[in-house]
Amino acid sequence: MINRKAGETPSEPPVDLPLARINVDERGVMRVIYNGRDFPPSTPDASWNRALFGDLLDAISDHRTHTVRVEVHEFDGSVFTDILHAVRREQAIADVQSLSTTRRARHGPTPQLIEVTGSGFIPGEDVTVAMSLSSAQRSAGGSARAVIDVSQLVDHRLEILLIGRVSGVIVTKTFPS
Repeated sequence: MINRKAGETPSEPPVDLPLARINVDERGVMRVIYNGRDFPPSTPDASWNRALFGDLLDAISDHRTHTVRVEVHEFDGSVFTDILHAVRREQAIADVQSLSTTRRARHGPTPQLIEVTGSGFIPGEDVTVAMSLSSAQRSAGGSARAVIDVSQLVDHRLEILLIGRVSGVIVTKTFPS
């Protein structure tokens, strides 16, 4: 906080960050207000949704060339705030060059993939994917404690959980070893 006498003018102007306010409804559709004005998607018939969140952030910050304050207001009342910092041009060029070097260096074995599906989630909802190492009992006070053997982290546990961040839906799939 700056302590100034009445009538004193600041020596430097205050920082003025553009504000992007994103209101998310229960279906995951987002209404975006950028500096007090609607910010529609580039496609006229489309709407912003959770799946396009990265594209939205790129569009708002003009591909990270402008610093922007972002407020996400979820339909359940929770609010998330962050500042997207602009990337300096030299840093962006260096990142692109190091990315191509990294791609050439990755010639490892092809990963074996499995698909896990579930239903009951809210459209556009963020879903956490988790691997179950073990289960624990709750205490009389309602808390739980898990002690994990580090060797379990390299074991191929094949119980996968899909957890809806908004709906609270949990889907469990067990795969044979």
